[in-house]
Amino acid sequence: MKFKLVISIFLSTLLISSSSYAATPKPTATAKPSPTPAASKSGSTVQTSPSTTTSKKPTKKPVKKKRVKKTATPIPSPSPVWPPIGFTASSGIYAKIPSGKELLGLISAKIKLATDVKKCETNACGAVIVAADFICKWWEIKSTVSGIDPSDPNKKVLLGRLRTTYGELEPKTYANILLISDEPLFMATTTDPSTGLPAAAVAKNGIVVGGIQAICHKSATNETIPTNVYTPAK
Repeated sequence: MKFKLVISIFLSTLLISSSSYAATPKPTATAKPSPTPAASKSGSTVQTSPSTTTSKKPTKKPVKKKRVKKTATPIPSPSPVWPPIGFTASSGIYAKIPSGKELLGLISAKIKLATDVKKCETNACGAVIVAADFICKWWEIKSTVSGIDPSDPNKKVLLGRLRTTYGELEPKTYANILLISDEPLFMATTTDPSTGLPAAAVAKNGIVVGGIQAICHKSATNETIPTNVYTPAK
């Protein structure tokens, strides 16, 4: 049994930025020294002054240590709203293209994904966030890679199809899935005839990953997961 969700969205290039903040603890107020006790009228109080020849050493007053204010306990994040807002929904499954901020959090949280993103510097890639009301034994994401038609700049031409798989996902749990194709973003390397050295890379304009279909499978599979399998159109 499987459930399918189609997202009619193309992925655009995301520019990501981040900021960090640090809290500075407030200084602790210094305790005022205790006033010197006044001499009693009976005159029995021994005065300690530089001219006194007593053998007793002056008693040092204990120094009060400043208390360091403890860092406040972080407030736990509230439970995510369900059903998720801003997702395309169908039959209890949800999917959407991540924003730049969401993609940044995804890469920061998982080192392996940061390594995968390096592949997207040279190949066409996409991304999708999925979730469901029920358990999904595995996910199948189908998408297409298209580019500008060489004969007509106003038209798109299919370059290839991508099939991505992802493992089991519990109910009401989000998964961030990268769609990594083998479609190059640059023209084949050529040699500069004047220098004999490799010429500067030339980018292919207008390449996008779209036509995303997110499929939740409720039965297990014998496939090796996860995978990204790209099939060129020609």
